[in-house]
Amino acid sequence: MKPVKVTSKGQVTIPVEIRSSLGIDEHSYLEVSEIDNEIRLRKLVRARPLSADDPIWDLIGTAESGHGRIAENHDSHLAEGEFARWRESS
Repeated sequence: MKPVKVTSKGQVTIPVEIRSSLGIDEHSYLEVSEIDNEIRLRKLVRARPLSADDPIWDLIGTAESGHGRIAENHDSHLAEGEFARWRESS
């Protein structure tokens, strides 16, 4: 464990060794939670898009619109929505 100082704005610096080992950079998002009187940070990882050969496409088929693969960017839209809600709550 390494002690860090909290600024007047409530900011802390995550030690470089931890940022490097977890791949955290200036574009990363972290989830902050309080559990059992501890502050926990968890790196949010973008959902990976489904590949073209994923079996889910056989299950969902084509919608009434007639457009195939309408959910192609579904995971990206979900992740963007989560990021937007997270930003609004901060």
